[in-house]
Amino acid sequence: MSELMRRPVVPERDFLRETLTSADGYTMPYRLFIPRDYDCGVLYPVMIFLHGSGERGNDNDAQVRVALPHVFDDPESPVYNSIVIAPQCPANRQWVYTPWERGNYSVADVTESRECQAVLEILRAVTRDYNVDSSRIYVTGISMGGFCTWDLMMRHPSLFAAGMPVCGGGDPSAAKTLSEIPIRTFHGLLDSAVPTEGTREMYEAIRACGRGRIKYTEFANGYHDIWDDVYSDISNINWLYTNVRREPKKKASGRDMRRAGLAGVAIGAIGAALIFLKRRRK
Repeated sequence: MSELMRRPVVPERDFLRETLTSADGYTMPYRLFIPRDYDCGVLYPVMIFLHGSGERGNDNDAQVRVALPHVFDDPESPVYNSIVIAPQCPANRQWVYTPWERGNYSVADVTESRECQAVLEILRAVTRDYNVDSSRIYVTGISMGGFCTWDLMMRHPSLFAAGMPVCGGGDPSAAKTLSEIPIRTFHGLLDSAVPTEGTREMYEAIRACGRGRIKYTEFANGYHDIWDDVYSDISNINWLYTNVRREPKKKASGRDMRRAGLAGVAIGAIGAALIFLKRRRK
């Protein structure tokens, strides 16, 4: 096995640099992880990672430096055999247009943000260019990204197989919709940035539906930055990837990695090496 295949993934080094440019001229940078042994005959799960307010900007780096590296702590983690998307919210914008210090909000009163719409556009672009298992699309995020995790699941419930919002907030009136999605959510009791009560309310509302598949972990000694503990716990990552949304199964289409300028690439080491070369040229 080559050194490239053996070494641990470091998002800042190993994720491709990409940029979404929409038809209306809106742009959003994002980082993309493709399995090193990408096989054109295999369908891959996708995890969307949504950063917090401190990582906003357009450097296409900050969003992969916080929390996300811990997802790759364990080389046996299923994340190594999945596609990971890490978009970056512009400076002075939010994933969800609501003050996070207020906690929960009403979806009816808050329009879906252009930033969340861009995240879905990125997902569509990745699905077009790579072999994505549409029954295994996961979403997770921290703080401001925790709000977006709730928001995406509330507005697009049929898209996600599972979600993990960390110290965020949502709309308890959407509990019935959310009860159809497996969820693990987390908050620190001592959080002074985003009210802990918001996550508690979301949990209780979903549980009250009588069929909610939700687990809530509250860190008794945790402040706002509990995400390292959440993502370094391999049981959380393993749980996320065990969930499969019910839908008709499809076969891999044999899509090659067109963003790398390839056509008809086979599998395995050839694909991994070409991704590596593309990364070096960036």
